[in-house]
Amino acid sequence: MDEDKKQPTPGEWAIMGGGGVMLIGSFLDFSYGESALLGEGLFPVTTLMVLYGVVMALQVALTKFANVSLPDRVLSFTWEQVHLVLGVFAALMAVFWLVAAEDKGIGVFLVLLGAGAACAGAFIIQKERATGAIG
Repeated sequence: MDEDKKQPTPGEWAIMGGGGVMLIGSFLDFSYGESALLGEGLFPVTTLMVLYGVVMALQVALTKFANVSLPDRVLSFTWEQVHLVLGVFAALMAVFWLVAAEDKGIGVFLVLLGAGAACAGAFIIQKERATGAIG
């Protein structure tokens, strides 16, 4: 494996950064004084969007920095497709939560920021790797 393959691309950096910001935001006040991961009334919706971002970030980090060899496909989907779906779902869920929540804490905004970054990173990866999934 040459050095270029080990160096993360801008899309991969965006996914890793977005997943990290989502994880940090999930432990802060999300809504009504509860965190996204530990709040009783917020599970599972808030937990799912954070897990989507963390899974994306972990997959990129493990393959880039830990030299973990994962299968090329997951249930016949490429990793680029998985990232795109998870990123869009996380971003949409975060936007809907921002609109619907009456009491918003700092965690909502950090999760939204991280989900947007992860989603953008997934779109950037589609362009970087020329998968043909998007124009």
